[in-house]
Amino acid sequence: MFCEKPDAVSPEEALKMKKAAEETGKVLMVMRNNRFAAPSVYAKKMIDAGKVGEIYAGRCGWIRRRGIPGKGGWFTTKELSGGGPLIDLGVHMIDLAMWLMGNPVPVAVSGCTYTKFADSETSDSIHSAFGDKVEDGIFDVEDLAMGFIRFDNGACLQIEFSWASNIEQETNFVELRGTKAGLCWRNGYLDIFGEDKKGELTDDSPILKRVNGHKKNIEHFLDVVMKGTQPLFVPEQGVNMIKILSAVYESAETGKEVILADR
Repeated sequence: MFCEKPDAVSPEEALKMKKAAEETGKVLMVMRNNRFAAPSVYAKKMIDAGKVGEIYAGRCGWIRRRGIPGKGGWFTTKELSGGGPLIDLGVHMIDLAMWLMGNPVPVAVSGCTYTKFADSETSDSIHSAFGDKVEDGIFDVEDLAMGFIRFDNGACLQIEFSWASNIEQETNFVELRGTKAGLCWRNGYLDIFGEDKKGELTDDSPILKRVNGHKKNIEHFLDVVMKGTQPLFVPEQGVNMIKILSAVYESAETGKEVILADR
């Protein structure tokens, strides 16, 4: 089965999906199209070749000036969507960051959420066209979420996702700090920062051919099902993702860090 993101609206539902796949022997894969973008593949090859060194910290996000989708409808109704930009956009960039980091296991999460633009009708993002608006509908989700994730290997990741905030421009990004090099994946382009053998700091921006990540992801799923190719995504990664998102919401509500081992 091939599903769209988010994997589920709760860790319990994600675990049910994982269990069903295991018990039936079926392939379960959820859309992770950014893993298949050319800059992502290039960065992953660099990391696997040891050229980045130990990745010990990073930050990622998808932040918009004004881009609330389907206001009053499904997107902004927590019971249906599970949340706002954190669960809508967060899956994309958190997954890409964690995949590049080697899929470390999250152990603790803290976060804050805010709803400050529920009454705004202004939009400057093409993404706000997603979903059908409903006049006088429900808006009980956040429009900004920020957080911090700690992993079992000691690495950490800062996160920020918004549908609306007073920033310069819409941006999606993953920045990773390695002991040999740093990587910046921003709006579909890759920059690499490091040090050469002479001790000089270097910058590199490889020119890469654009590819359709959605198409590549679906082709990969077909290869896994029909050819037995090793899957780049496994259900456990989806469970960890939803645990993270759920923990950010819990932390925002309680004002405390959430230890995932307790969940």
